[in-house]
Amino acid sequence: MDRDINKSSDRYRRRVLFANIHSFASRTSAHGLSRFFSQQIPWLRLLWIVVVMGALTGLTMHTYKQISLFRDYPVSSTTRLLTNKFTFPDVTICDPLMKKFLRKQSSDLRRSNESILNYFVLSYMMAMQFANNKNSNQSDEAISVQATKMAYASFEHAVHTWPIFNMTEVSARMLDMLVFCQYNQETCSEKDFKVFYHRDYGNCFSFKPHNRLMKSSGVEKGLVLVLYSPSVDHIQNNDWYSNIVTTGLETGGLRVVVHQKDTIPYPSEYGINSPSGMQTVLALNQVQTSLANTPTKQCEPRTRFHAYDHILGNTQSYEKQLTDCTTFEHMKRVRDKCNCTIEGPVPTETYGSGERRINFCHDIMGAQNPERTIKLIKNMVEFLRKNRNDLINPRNNQLNMLAYNNLPMHEKQAISAALEHEFHNEVKQRLKSLRCALPELRSGRSQSKCLNMCKYTTYDFSVFQSRWPDLSLEIRGANIRLARIAQMLKNRVDSLNRNITNNHALNHSIASHNLNLSHCMVNELNLKSNKFRNDTYCNQVHNIIRQCFLQLRVYPKTLTVRQLFEERSYELVNLFSDLGGIMGLWIGVSMVTLCEFAEIILIILSYNIRALLAKLPSLTRSRRACGATRRETWSCVAEAEGQSLTCPIGCKRHGELAASIDSRQSPSRSKSYDHSVNPNLYRQPRLLTGNNSQEDAAIATVRQLLQSGLRGNAAGDPGNGLLNSSTGASIGKETRL
Repeated sequence: MDRDINKSSDRYRRRVLFANIHSFASRTSAHGLSRFFSQQIPWLRLLWIVVVMGALTGLTMHTYKQISLFRDYPVSSTTRLLTNKFTFPDVTICDPLMKKFLRKQSSDLRRSNESILNYFVLSYMMAMQFANNKNSNQSDEAISVQATKMAYASFEHAVHTWPIFNMTEVSARMLDMLVFCQYNQETCSEKDFKVFYHRDYGNCFSFKPHNRLMKSSGVEKGLVLVLYSPSVDHIQNNDWYSNIVTTGLETGGLRVVVHQKDTIPYPSEYGINSPSGMQTVLALNQVQTSLANTPTKQCEPRTRFHAYDHILGNTQSYEKQLTDCTTFEHMKRVRDKCNCTIEGPVPTETYGSGERRINFCHDIMGAQNPERTIKLIKNMVEFLRKNRNDLINPRNNQLNMLAYNNLPMHEKQAISAALEHEFHNEVKQRLKSLRCALPELRSGRSQSKCLNMCKYTTYDFSVFQSRWPDLSLEIRGANIRLARIAQMLKNRVDSLNRNITNNHALNHSIASHNLNLSHCMVNELNLKSNKFRNDTYCNQVHNIIRQCFLQLRVYPKTLTVRQLFEERSYELVNLFSDLGGIMGLWIGVSMVTLCEFAEIILIILSYNIRALLAKLPSLTRSRRACGATRRETWSCVAEAEGQSLTCPIGCKRHGELAASIDSRQSPSRSKSYDHSVNPNLYRQPRLLTGNNSQEDAAIATVRQLLQSGLRGNAAGDPGNGLLNSSTGASIGKETRL
């Protein structure tokens, strides 16, 4: 009997569900659905099915495209201009012709100490077998050049690490190059420059002003420098290293790079040449860039890091930039693969601060440990004395560099291999690291995974160059300009002589050229004839200045700063707007229509949940109390209506309700429905009994029973009440006939 009651209840709920679905399809504002349900002609109904399915397909594809566009996170750029906000950058100067200008020549340094001389020659011997790239056809001269570069790279470690050397004796200084300095129309000096070691150029110098905010623009503002380039002065003794490695393609002068303040300069990548005998003018435009950090185009926040310079022996703080990341990534790859580090500033996060135990790739002889290296040098020299006495200088018992260099290439490499074999345990790890690192250094950097900075500053510049000083003294005004330059040089030399006791490059050059600048002053110039009293002598001074000096001007072209902002061009609000237009285009759906769909989905879910709960046998058996649940009430009504069965014992009012409903039934009762009231099949179903008076009586009886049930509940007699108030109200609403 319970099974029959459940079936009857399921049929009723299913009928109500179909009525709701049909009502939704007929009244929804979505295009096409109502036409499909209301259309009676089959082929038109099929046509509307095709139309609706096509619209849904177009909606799906269009929606997918817009969502894909949103997930690509497109960005757009916006330009803004800030007036009077120009900040002066760092300006770094390097001499590309002198790997490192040594005030004391490297040949003198090698001769000054027996261990140093032997160290250099042995480094040259050991490097000989690595200089030959087996994958290319190199000449003997090219192999010697590569070996010389490796030997000098190793030699630098000894010069800057061993305590017998003083950095001030061997390193280039800004005072050796600076003749005149003016910043923002105020005098500056070498104290405004900081040294920076570059593995290709040696010591470079970065101008770092205290006040960077510029108040006016123009060629007369900014930085004005007159510099002396020692590497192009023939008076300065040519170093043996320079004679070997020079290719003839270099240009005389300096290498200049303009970069954001407190960043590592990269003169090889971003520098320009400022040749001697020329005035080089850089007109700057400041550009501030702010990138959008999106999942598809990520960037790093602005940060600082510390880098340790093993040559200078100090740690400095820098702002991070993209080139730093790619450089350190390359260094890390070499270190992980070859267990050695490329020369240059290394981040302290990876290598530690002030670390002298770093294993550098070009440190062939192990200069980082002087005591052990000196012992190794003595043992190697003793080995060569026994086996190749012709390489020992009989006058001082030191290795003869010239004798070794005159040997055939195959013999040089044989000696190098013999040294490696004999002292394999001492040099095994360093030679292995160098052998591993050389292909990495030749191949350069690989594809990087580094991210750009979200905010960074760059300086676009225009370069202008002209002859300085004048090409000839015959040019109008050339003599008076030469007199001003001579006065400038004389003032600088006098200042250096007063403040520095030892020799310096500029003083050495002036003295070696035997120049008396006093003969070329303004008081020696005949203004009428526009000639100096000793015109021939001043012509010589003019030629030397054109050969060895240059002028550099760096100034803001405009004080207006250009800001570039990146921002997302397709936000979530744009996506919703487009989706609304897409749904309106294809199926005419709005937010209200979506609420209609949500309503019908909730109705369907409610039906399925009720059906699932109705099938649970434990729920049916555990609730037998009359009027306890809405489900049992409906089961009893359905049982009385459909099967004319007796309700559970004790359910008097249920029995009366069932009897009244049963009295409505007649043998001529039909299962058809009155479509004259409403043409919708499942909307407001009405049974045809043929006896309206009986229907009215049945309805009145149901209402009376419901009211009495409610009064019984209100009186506190749940047993006599038909249902509680909420259940009774529900039945009164849902059992309309």
